[in-house]
Amino acid sequence: TLFSLSGVIAMIVGILCVQGKLTLVPFDLPEAETELMGGAHLEYSGPPLAMIKLTRFLLLAVSPIFLVTLFMGGLANPASVWAWLAFAGKYVIFLVLVVLIRNTNPRVRIDHVVRFFWFGMAPLAAAALVLAWFGL
Repeated sequence: TLFSLSGVIAMIVGILCVQGKLTLVPFDLPEAETELMGGAHLEYSGPPLAMIKLTRFLLLAVSPIFLVTLFMGGLANPASVWAWLAFAGKYVIFLVLVVLIRNTNPRVRIDHVVRFFWFGMAPLAAAALVLAWFGL
């Protein structure tokens, strides 16, 4: 949960990993549309391209639900309207945060992204695991 130091660190790592999983800016290197003249999906058209784009949009819609469930307690009481409204509010907060990170950051080079995740996020995630193990 967010009421512990390990939870806060894990949430930061989780949000940045969702950015990488969704290949959103600043981690959109697999597509690199400006370098590859249309990205990795250049050879797709019609229904296959629509399925690829639909999958990315669905990941963008489902990833904040995963983050809310994991870090904010999810849906407390499914029978309560207030619980659904609280869940929707948390969902919107995470969705806005993901889109805000996407829209305010430039794309970075491949070596910088690899260095960021291996030497920045991996030790931070390991620290969160160790802190969670000790109950902090």
